[in-house]
Amino acid sequence: MAAAFRRLLGNVIVVDGARILTVNVAGAGLAFLSHILFARWLGVASYGNYVYALSWLNVLAVVVQLGLNIAVVRLIAEYRAADSITSIHRLIRFSNRVVLIAGLAVAGIGAALIAQFTTESAQELRTTLYLTLGLTIVLGLFQQRMAVLQGFERVFEAQAFHELARPALLILAAVAASRWDGFDASTVMGLNLAVTGLVLVGLVRYAGKLLATAGQGAPDTAAPRPPRWLAIGLPYLIVTIVAIGLTQTDVLMIGSLIGPEQAGLYAPAAKVAMLVIFPAMAVRARIAPMVARLYADGDREAVQNRITVATLASLGTCIVGVIIIVAARDFILGLFGDAFRASDEVLIILALGYCIYTLGTSVETFLLMGPFERINAAVLLITLVANLLLNAFLIPYMGILGAAWATVGAMMLRAVLSTLIVFRRTGVLPIRFGRSEVVT
Repeated sequence: MAAAFRRLLGNVIVVDGARILTVNVAGAGLAFLSHILFARWLGVASYGNYVYALSWLNVLAVVVQLGLNIAVVRLIAEYRAADSITSIHRLIRFSNRVVLIAGLAVAGIGAALIAQFTTESAQELRTTLYLTLGLTIVLGLFQQRMAVLQGFERVFEAQAFHELARPALLILAAVAASRWDGFDASTVMGLNLAVTGLVLVGLVRYAGKLLATAGQGAPDTAAPRPPRWLAIGLPYLIVTIVAIGLTQTDVLMIGSLIGPEQAGLYAPAAKVAMLVIFPAMAVRARIAPMVARLYADGDREAVQNRITVATLASLGTCIVGVIIIVAARDFILGLFGDAFRASDEVLIILALGYCIYTLGTSVETFLLMGPFERINAAVLLITLVANLLLNAFLIPYMGILGAAWATVGAMMLRAVLSTLIVFRRTGVLPIRFGRSEVVT
């Protein structure tokens, strides 16, 4: 077991995608820095308007894709293998049109709802939400071009545009604009829209050059295949909406039920608490293909060993993270501004909840990578519904603490369901010492 533990840690540290990991870590750092700066400059109320609108952006940007951002990666790989460059061009034109039309439809419906359900006294929130609708369209087109780069195996470049160029330019623009009178959430969202549009221009030019170097390929007389493309994309849409819904439910429910200001108070604590699970996500990303291969080979004993080692590594790093974050919570939350220290209980609840949740993350990965796609989708959907119901019940009575407990409850449900399903199907547990009696 000790040797396996050392081998696994070595594989986690020395990964094939070191450059991509570096970009992702740097991007996460820039995103965290941007929220610290925005919170300090805007204050709780205005920052609450921003994060509430940003949560809607994260959901709507997924909706307007209709799953094509994921389908495009798969389809471009297929067409490249067949040397069918013409089909790639057709696919890109089709996906862009679909995203643009869907984005305009969402913007139209959203604008009507904003006008109906927001008041004149909430002008800052209203303006911020209107700008969010515009950003939804631009970000949808942005993510389509990212998918093109990923389909051509330019993952590093795609991530660099999204994780580095966009947030870095946004921070620089916000630093300059923070000196203006009237700097508020709508200003930041407007800057976000402008910066994303600017980076999109660069991304389109880069993707265009990439397509030009691909040449013409073999003659392609096949008709466009929009029905097939949509049929491939829609299942991805469902899973992605559920997944993004799980991460945005708490802020959206707080903002809708008790106001964006409370969402602003909650959001920094939630972001800080998420840091404790970051190492577990790295372990999960590394072990996923390994577990899938071993399971396909029928080596259930090796699967159990890898899952056990991964769970122990995840739990150990998470415990260390919780100790550090909880001990330094006053200082960390104070980085966002003195008023945000009031959410320290939220931070403690979520950090401890995430730590317990790591007991199931490795098994959850096995469920995802094994032949259980539909079951996994059902687990995610059940978790999302439970999260919505718990938030709807607890927030009116407990405020942001209710949202924290609702999130922890939903995470526990997800971990328990995943563990029970995997154990019933394979006999694999999150932790098991000695020789496993696995199901064959």
